[in-house]
Amino acid sequence: MISVMFLSLSLLVCPISANTNDKPVSTQKYGVTSGQHILMTREEFRNWLFNQTFKRKINIIQQHHTWAPSYKHFHGSNHFQLLESMRNYHMTKMGWSNIAQNITTFPDGKIAVSRPFDVAPEGTIGPKANATGLTIENLGNFDAGHDVMTAEQRETIVYLTALLCIKFGLVPSIDTITYHHWWDLRTGERVLDNAPDYNVKSCPGTAFFGGNSTTAAKTHFYPLVAKKIDEILASMKTSDN
Repeated sequence: MISVMFLSLSLLVCPISANTNDKPVSTQKYGVTSGQHILMTREEFRNWLFNQTFKRKINIIQQHHTWAPSYKHFHGSNHFQLLESMRNYHMTKMGWSNIAQNITTFPDGKIAVSRPFDVAPEGTIGPKANATGLTIENLGNFDAGHDVMTAEQRETIVYLTALLCIKFGLVPSIDTITYHHWWDLRTGERVLDNAPDYNVKSCPGTAFFGGNSTTAAKTHFYPLVAKKIDEILASMKTSDN
């Protein structure tokens, strides 16, 4: 039997290198790049996203937490080192083709795009969620009693999710913004709140915006995303005028 401890882990559990120095190799119009990773501020990501054309159908936004690495591994400037650690773990230990997630958010509010949006994510959430999904990994352990999400990361998660909803024409709901906790590890089927803990992960965390249940999402997370969508659309309308 798989242990409850294992099932509490998120999509990502990776070794952390002792070297914490980033070595970005170039700068571009949208943020800073190192290898395949693009590190951006919220506004840089917004500009990047709305200037991209994607071919793959995307209608599910997945929310995850990394569990490990967590806040204790983030030193303020080691974004790329952590991303490479995750990529190496996914490829060498999990046997995946690349880093599993499309997007990573950090405690300082930065956003990294790593896996191309036109390539479906990989990971234990399963093929149904991944086929038309886009994976957001929020760096941290957001199970109750562990990392307390920073205000910057909180704003980024809401803002980022709202931007993706606008880009892909989605309305926040359990069908469009999903939590890893709602998918059975064995079958890859969506079970929402109707599965024993040993069949699902706690991801994106039992304290993620009030919890990892569908009720918590509907009460605490989706309203924030919907409000942010309205704010962004209003700002875009004002800008156009």
